[in-house]
Amino acid sequence: MMQPGSAGSVSRLKIAIEIQDKGSASAELVRHLAPLTIGTIVKNLPLQDRVHRYVDKFVYVETGLMIGPEKYRTQFHRGDIAYLTSNSSICVFVQDAKVQSMNSLGIVTSNLEVIESSRPGDVMIVKEASV
Repeated sequence: MMQPGSAGSVSRLKIAIEIQDKGSASAELVRHLAPLTIGTIVKNLPLQDRVHRYVDKFVYVETGLMIGPEKYRTQFHRGDIAYLTSNSSICVFVQDAKVQSMNSLGIVTSNLEVIESSRPGDVMIVKEASV
């Protein structure tokens, strides 16, 4: 959960994950989880592509960014955001899952339902949150 007084923190970067024509979810990237990965992603925002689903475990978009493994893990919870190095994708988990190794990035803080209701072919845009 959000700590009081961390709104302007450089360790937590607020982003928006928008599903075009459906709505937007708020999220935070937590820099200490994967500083190099998050730095590269933030430099390249906004990122946009068509939504893909992996079984019923996560929704993802390909970024085209080449980033290697960094502090990766295999256990994720609903609402977690991770980076899959094998296909350069940002993944948002819609249920708890044990999956292949991914770089942990952060967490969706509100409106996860918007991402859960997305369908393949929808357009997802990952961008800096407007203040």
